[in-house]
Amino acid sequence: MSTDCRSDPAALGSFGEDFAAAYVERCLGWRVVERNRRSRYGEIDLIAENAREFVFIEVKTRRSLAFGEPLHAVTSLKLARLVAQADVYLARRNMPADWTVALDVIGLVVRGGLVTSIDHARVYP
Repeated sequence: MSTDCRSDPAALGSFGEDFAAAYVERCLGWRVVERNRRSRYGEIDLIAENAREFVFIEVKTRRSLAFGEPLHAVTSLKLARLVAQADVYLARRNMPADWTVALDVIGLVVRGGLVTSIDHARVYP
């Protein structure tokens, strides 16, 4: 992680998304099909495929736990926007009938240039 990540929130977020993408691909065996997908409802950090499942992933990266766990930063309003974004994405795709949809949140804590904590939660279904 570069020094910029320690003072630049955008760089920290980008670092977290890169780490989360590597985590889902290398550790979970999923395939990231899209990153930073924008719609009128905002942005989806990662979209992955996993064994007949589309997984929409929100990534939250923090430098400390001073303001709580990263996963707790995802509010019900943010979740509603993510669901709306997923709906827009899927409406433009021909999703096979036997596929399912999931919404996950990955929370990271980065200290001294290292990821010291990773939490992964399925919030839908």
